[in-house]
Amino acid sequence: MLNIAFFSEAGSTRGYGHLIRSYTIFQEFQNHNATFFLDSDINFDAKFDNLHYFQWKDLHLQKQYDIILIDSYEADSEVYTMLRCHTKVLLCIDDFRRIEYPKSIIINFAPDAKTLFYPEAKPNYHYLLGLDYIPIRKEFSKINVKQKEQIFIMLGGSDTANLSLDIIKHLQDVNRDKIVVHNDITAVQELQKFDGVKVLHKPNDETLTKAMKESSFAIITAGMSAYELAYLQIPSIVIPVAKNQDISALKKHNIATFALHLEDKDFFEKLKEYLGQKEFQITQKIDGFGAHRIYKKAMELL
Repeated sequence: MLNIAFFSEAGSTRGYGHLIRSYTIFQEFQNHNATFFLDSDINFDAKFDNLHYFQWKDLHLQKQYDIILIDSYEADSEVYTMLRCHTKVLLCIDDFRRIEYPKSIIINFAPDAKTLFYPEAKPNYHYLLGLDYIPIRKEFSKINVKQKEQIFIMLGGSDTANLSLDIIKHLQDVNRDKIVVHNDITAVQELQKFDGVKVLHKPNDETLTKAMKESSFAIITAGMSAYELAYLQIPSIVIPVAKNQDISALKKHNIATFALHLEDKDFFEKLKEYLGQKEFQITQKIDGFGAHRIYKKAMELL
């Protein structure tokens, strides 16, 4: 049986997009001796099994692994080099060529990853680039529900830009139910005061998936949820809340139906205008097998 380790991060200010996508890949390795290490100031044991908590600054490996996957915005080059020395196969999830990674399998889900970040292949590296490698949670194919006239709003789970409440206030005259995902209990209590608003506080995957699939429109950030909703063919307005989130490519490839920036003039008026449109072109480019393709490549190289 193979020894496999995953290293990722999540938390109150970091959200949990890295955890979701790397854990989805982790589930492909469940037939092996796989361990998931998480740097987080929040305990996610109620949502995810077999998490082992650590901090990047204290990470010192004592054993060898057959495969290691790392998904981080915070770990420095020294961490990656150390992990490379403790494994036969290293997988690095990347979003914008953050650092020069050691020899490894580099995974970048961006639709234009090859032209934007990796136009030339380097010797002894392997590249899994583009939408074919998007890890889609298995719950999306398991749950069947009927769609409603409902707006799904999830702005990072932790809502680090603090947008949910402002958006709900400006959409009070939009005659559609709204379902908001939020992790902060104070914000949840404020959101629950509005008519026609249902709030999901730290939902499990099944509840979250059901809410997404039931919705006819979504307002989200430019993270994993944008790809998941495109997979479900639900039109979305995507709002970047982090510097590294590029929505131009999402719009270009019809992952996002509409794109809005917080600094856009008449932000809330445009939001309402987009919600009022009736016809959308959603191109299906995500087939749900991305995590399995990553698993196959890792096993092939091993």
